[in-house]
Amino acid sequence: MNIEKKRIPLKTNIGYLLNKPSGYSRDAELQLEEVFIEPDLNVWDLDVKYRFSRVQEGILLQAQLSGRIPAQCVRCLCDSTVMVTTPIEEIYFFPEKVLEATDLAIPDDGYIDLGELFRDYLLLGMPINFVCKPDCKGICTVCGQDLNLKDCGHTDNRIILEE
Repeated sequence: MNIEKKRIPLKTNIGYLLNKPSGYSRDAELQLEEVFIEPDLNVWDLDVKYRFSRVQEGILLQAQLSGRIPAQCVRCLCDSTVMVTTPIEEIYFFPEKVLEATDLAIPDDGYIDLGELFRDYLLLGMPINFVCKPDCKGICTVCGQDLNLKDCGHTDNRIILEE
């Protein structure tokens, strides 16, 4: 199955904020039905409400990010999607204010790429032990049958740890 990935640049211009006084801000919203964020993340129903504010050190990004991303159930190993909602707060520093290599710097052209930042926050917001549904039965420890689809007949599917 060949799925074409919707590559939409997530670049935005913050150049208009560079000459504004500290405290100036602008709100925006972004909604995309589907987007592929390089190098490996498909996101559906991406919804971003964000504010760029001019601060002394640069430009402050405050956002609320949500979207559905691919996930695998830890019990039955089926592929699914999980809704992730996460806040973002990052400063894009003026180049002369950058202190560490990990700091985000404002590019010379004034366009910042939000894709990598969105990807990182979405992946960090994923539940560690995603379960597809609360009553997921998992897989049989004897034969590997997905117990949500069919009972394999093995009577004791518990994992017993010996001391």
